[in-house]
Amino acid sequence: MDSAGRGSACAQFRAMSGDWCRVWAGRGSGMRDSQHGGQSERSSEELTALARTVVARLATRAAGMPRNLDPALVMAMLRAVGSTDPSQFEALRPEIRRARISDVDLVDFYFPAVARQLGCDWADDRCGWADVSIGMARLQSMVHQIGRDWASNATATRETSSVLVVLPDGEQHSFGVQVLVGQLRRQGVSVHLQIGARPDGLRALMKQRRYDCALISVGCEERLEFCRKLVKSLKDGSNGRLWVAVGGAVLDRSIDVLALTMADMATQDPMQALARAHYNAGQRLRSRTSEELAALVAGKEWLEAT
Repeated sequence: MDSAGRGSACAQFRAMSGDWCRVWAGRGSGMRDSQHGGQSERSSEELTALARTVVARLATRAAGMPRNLDPALVMAMLRAVGSTDPSQFEALRPEIRRARISDVDLVDFYFPAVARQLGCDWADDRCGWADVSIGMARLQSMVHQIGRDWASNATATRETSSVLVVLPDGEQHSFGVQVLVGQLRRQGVSVHLQIGARPDGLRALMKQRRYDCALISVGCEERLEFCRKLVKSLKDGSNGRLWVAVGGAVLDRSIDVLALTMADMATQDPMQALARAHYNAGQRLRSRTSEELAALVAGKEWLEAT
């Protein structure tokens, strides 16, 4: 592959390694997960309370930022995930425990660092694509295994923030969004992950379920036109209600992502996106007349009765 092609691929690996979630890595103990939206209309007071909760979590972000990573341990993990012997990573467990590295640290910081190194090694011809594929598959498997303890079948309540995380069709960086989903769930956010999303599917989903916001992860600028179509589908399907944010490695490029996608926000911090979503929803609700709110309540009661 030529240098231009490898440069583009490097952007994909940066997305793989969790650019969406590198900013936020809090240690919330509560977790609610849902494979559906189900959010009913909330009052202005409820939305304000939700926004305050999100902002409070943002204020504690510094406490959740990583310690300095151990480069030797990162390289040892790199060799282990690339080995033909799956037990090599298990052999590192005693060293990981001695270093007091938690499962959260592994998923949020060490595994993304290993993924980034895999991408750099491939771009510099230090390993082949088969090595990268094996390494990424093992990383994703370990993220899934560790994250099972963060998942729950609990149904979302009115107090639970609900987020739709979208990985567009054609994007390859599913590892990064899986890390992001785990971080959001640990913060008590109900998450619905859509991998390989297309405009028609998202438009239909919006007719069936409700979310507080949608987060679309984009790896490179070549995918922004398709992302724009996804944003339009989310907006059309929700009658313009849904707050849509775009994140990912594409934000490191010198381009106007908002103008190219028509999203509401471009950010690497999903909790800030959620806070803005709650704030804007509260503003819209407060601007409605008493007659509009009465009609809204009547419509909701009719839907619940049918």
